Amino acid sequence: MKKFKNYDIEELTKIISEKDINDFSKFCHEDVDESDLLNKLVEEIDTDKFAEKTVLGIDIYHYSQYKPLEQSLIPVLFKVIYHKTCDLCLSNSSYIFQHYRTPETFSKMFINSGDGGFQIFDTPIHATAFVINFQMIVRYYNSFRFFPKLRKIVGPLSLRYAMTHDKIYKLDKNYFGPAIINNARVLIKDSLNRFLLDENTHRWFLYQINGIENLQYVSISQLQELATFADYKRIDGENHIYVDSKGFDFEKMISCDIQKIGDIMAKKTTLTIYNLHLQYKGFLGDGKYKTVISVGNLNTTGIS
Repeated sequence: MKKFKNYDIEELTKIISEKDINDFSKFCHEDVDESDLLNKLVEEIDTDKFAEKTVLGIDIYHYSQYKPLEQSLIPVLFKVIYHKTCDLCLSNSSYIFQHYRTPETFSKMFINSGDGGFQIFDTPIHATAFVINFQMIVRYYNSFRFFPKLRKIVGPLSLRYAMTHDKIYKLDKNYFGPAIINNARVLIKDSLNRFLLDENTHRWFLYQINGIENLQYVSISQLQELATFADYKRIDGENHIYVDSKGFDFEKMISCDIQKIGDIMAKKTTLTIYNLHLQYKGFLGDGKYKTVISVGNLNTTGIS
């Protein structure tokens, strides 16, 4: 798993205090020469070493329109679904998530927003596997096959997703960077519960697997050929711990449709947005029948 560039707030504060005027002054210092502080900060921060990561944004649509009791229960329900998804990723998607030892590995890279949040991954492949597992559990919940009593109390969940790929850094224990900022801006633009991608994510799939449309044909053998999966292990024989053939498998994807929506303006930032629609066939628990779930939809209107 790629490491983050990690900064300590106290160390940066000390540098600024040593190089700047840190006492209140009666004079205006607009003409001050800041080059010594700037050079030191550029040397210390080194933005070229920021890690490129993928962010999956999850948002419960119209959370504010739920009644007070339901609003108070939705964060609890989200946590239940989230932790179950982490368990599924470790068991059913064991090859892809072999560097994630425990569910806590996921939670350490999750930014909670109350009615959803932002999950950080190494690649869009990881994010796509996670969102499929997540949506599978949501489908079982919505259809009264998972926590049916809570389903009656809270009602159905509608979600919107966004995936962005860009730089991220860590300041103390918190994550920052354009991948997170852009993800939040993409999510807030959606009003029809879609799965939206930015240009960087679309380009990553294009370069790695010749386009996201080919995701449904990607096998573990093909993933092993990618540089980002170079240190991943596939154990055959009696120990099938990293072989996903009995659980999650991209080849169980029925369809993968991508549509370019165009450019949107978000707080003076131009973002190129794509709409992704996935259909996946699988099942959970002791159900022997196949279940088809959809992530996103094919509607391209409603974004400004």
